[in-house]
Amino acid sequence: MIVSDIQKSLNNSVCEDAGIIPVSIEVGIIEIGAMNPDFIRVKEVISDIKRRFNVEVILKQITSSEWEEWFENNSLTQTNDDNELKNVIKDTSEEINIQSNSNEDFSDDYQNDDVDNFNIIENDENNDSININYSNQTNKFHYGSKEIEEKEIEEDAQNDKALIKLAQTNLGEDFENDVDSFFGDEITKSKDPVISGVGSLLSKCFALNASDIHIEPLEDRLRIRYRIDGMLDEVFAFPRSHISPIVSRIKIMSNLDIAEKRIPQDGRIRCLLRGRKSDFRVSTLPGKWGEKVVLRVLESDSSVLNLSKLITEKSELDLIRLMSKTPYGIVVVVGPTGSGKSTTLYSMLSELNSPGVNISTVEDPVEYTLDGIHQVQVIREKGLDFARALRSLMRQDPDIILVGETRDKETAQAAMEAALTGHMVFTTLHANDTATAITRLSEMNIPPYLIGASIVGVVAQRLVRKVCLSCSSVKSLKKGKDDRAIKFGLNKARKINQTNNESNSKLCPVCGGIGYKGRVGIYEVMKINENLRELIMKESTADVIRSKAFLLEGRSLLDYGMELVKKELTTIEEVERVCLLEEPLPEEL
Repeated sequence: MIVSDIQKSLNNSVCEDAGIIPVSIEVGIIEIGAMNPDFIRVKEVISDIKRRFNVEVILKQITSSEWEEWFENNSLTQTNDDNELKNVIKDTSEEINIQSNSNEDFSDDYQNDDVDNFNIIENDENNDSININYSNQTNKFHYGSKEIEEKEIEEDAQNDKALIKLAQTNLGEDFENDVDSFFGDEITKSKDPVISGVGSLLSKCFALNASDIHIEPLEDRLRIRYRIDGMLDEVFAFPRSHISPIVSRIKIMSNLDIAEKRIPQDGRIRCLLRGRKSDFRVSTLPGKWGEKVVLRVLESDSSVLNLSKLITEKSELDLIRLMSKTPYGIVVVVGPTGSGKSTTLYSMLSELNSPGVNISTVEDPVEYTLDGIHQVQVIREKGLDFARALRSLMRQDPDIILVGETRDKETAQAAMEAALTGHMVFTTLHANDTATAITRLSEMNIPPYLIGASIVGVVAQRLVRKVCLSCSSVKSLKKGKDDRAIKFGLNKARKINQTNNESNSKLCPVCGGIGYKGRVGIYEVMKINENLRELIMKESTADVIRSKAFLLEGRSLLDYGMELVKKELTTIEEVERVCLLEEPLPEEL
């Protein structure tokens, strides 16, 4: 029967791997719940079911508690049909079976689909074996030995009862002691014009898909600008009388001192906007006409953390995945502020995240919330900086460490020493490209042997605007005018229509007359090989390293960008805007 076949396909192992549960299975239609519907493993499972059984699959979002509850209930109904099994553990708490085995070894092949079991066999002087079968999920032990004290068994049973009782106790959560205040949807529904107005300013950034909000006092007005696809655009303007109320309201929401207007302040806003929890990093800076406030949107939605969505080219995608799965070493991601470095790093962590891996991060601020990862917020006022937090993490038995930013010698050296002691480290650095990242570390007085021995690879990235396909057109490239693009093998490219401007009464409904909509990343991946490691040991310049970096594999930012132009994802002007154009044209040689 097809229903039973589908049930076998959606076994506990598959569901645990993909973070899904079968909600309902009927003939011709299946409903599946997923904690992260955009997870690539979820899509693979759904595609496989559709292909094998020719059924319609309905996908819905579920919470982690619903997922855990399904596994808990499902584990109660499972039985083991192995004829060689001598004792089957049925209860969910503390049942312990004792088996005796005289002068011969034995083992129990107890298996369960949704848990990881292991057997430990210890031999004593009398050649009696002790077989312990342990299950992480059910928290049960099965002992087989010649003599085991009943007192020890009773103590273990009491411990199990205490743990079960603790797990079933509803202790509640104390939100009042949370460091950051949380504002609900009342901020946009308030009758107070200042409260509702500021709430609308914050909410507007999601409608515009903006990454930053700039609230700037000028001589004659209060200007509100949003950074959309990397470019600032003035959206609102208020009279000067609005400066103090709006700035004060933002300070109150971010727990800042509203009376202090002479020094910069930093804070954070957590609120509910458009039905989702939203975080903003707040920075104030005194100026001639008043305090300027800049709010950075901290994207906490982990569904965007997908390397295959970020990186369009398979060669760079495979190379980054290969480097991230190295047992130990450092992967450095470089680029300017706002180029998506944190998103790339967290996408790597998202693929590596599993219950068997201990991942810890040190950040300022914590931009993404990823389940199962311990995240440390840097608090410099209390003496908790990157270097100190990193040293403390080394005593927490980590497997993978993310350092939000390497900005000084102490942090860089601690990260590299962690890599040499068997840890995988991810970090960011401010540099122009992959080659200058190496020389940047040398400028921090890091010994060349430490750089060469610890770094696995360097990733440089930029974000370029995607061309709007609705209002742009294709142009043929002309020799003498577009020689740089022709050099990369292009003969045509997308261009922005000149008539698509504000004076035109019929603007493009997709991009609003800008000519661009959305952004895409361009990447430069340099994997450290023996030749590059030798250059690092010789303290070679960035130009020398760059000339040898991509002889075997990889390509420069400009090469990657021109490939996107060839695929009509962006324009030549956009690539040239964000890339260094140091390579001479043919006629200049």
